[in-house]
Amino acid sequence: MIIVNKLVNNGIKQSGDQEIDLVPLNWEDRQRSRQRITTSAGREVGLALPTGSILTPGDILFQNETLQIMVAGQPEQVLVVSAVDQQEFGLICYQVGNLHQPISLQGDQILLPYHRSISLQLSRLGFNFVKDRRVFVPISLTHYQHAH
Repeated sequence: MIIVNKLVNNGIKQSGDQEIDLVPLNWEDRQRSRQRITTSAGREVGLALPTGSILTPGDILFQNETLQIMVAGQPEQVLVVSAVDQQEFGLICYQVGNLHQPISLQGDQILLPYHRSISLQLSRLGFNFVKDRRVFVPISLTHYQHAH
């Protein structure tokens, strides 16, 4: 088993001779800093990252001369919310923010992890949305966190 206690780097270029072995992880699993995972090629990897580490697609967990193990996003159930105008876009973001849910912005669409209770709330508020399977990568809140 390969033990990973820090990321090699995000976006390191591989040499032509390196095998790239992907670790497909959904959003929830990318937030877990300690776990045992299996790569697409069947290699076992033990994550022992610092508490609070969040992986993103493209992060390199391990690299040597012949191998690079990289995080890949795994499609998962998301709600895709579409707004009719900027005012509704702002209102949707406001309502989702009050629920303390992560969001991803893709063009004029807002993505958030699927939860039945949130879909019911969006319906109650009259917003247009569909349930879909996509890779969910939320916007970074590093500079915007606040406490209650």
